[in-house]
Amino acid sequence: MVHVVVHSHRHSNKKEELVYLDFQGSFDVGDQLQLDNLEIGDLTLQDDSAVLIIGHHRLVGKKVKLPKPLAVIHKRRTDLDMLEEQDGVCYDVVTILKEKYVFPNRPGLIVQESLRGLARIGK
Repeated sequence: MVHVVVHSHRHSNKKEELVYLDFQGSFDVGDQLQLDNLEIGDLTLQDDSAVLIIGHHRLVGKKVKLPKPLAVIHKRRTDLDMLEEQDGVCYDVVTILKEKYVFPNRPGLIVQESLRGLARIGK
């Protein structure tokens, strides 16, 4: 038998501040097979907007309210009864998300200031 316990956000062991980012499209990571802890760019959050810089590309997003709150849950195993040797499962509510940042447009190209206005390069 598997026991499941869900802790409320107030009593959760792991409280983290998370941000929900909603992109239109996909990211090309090339030959990168391992995606854990992969840095994709620099994110700047302002009052009601967000800016993500990836290489020479700039994405601008805006904050919108979610229609329904979203719970982020972390699953972990616990030993509930040492005598019966049964493992239980415990779920911690990490945070409740009520808003997200939506990036609806294609990325804009960032050009160095010294290269702006050049019609031809290489002649």
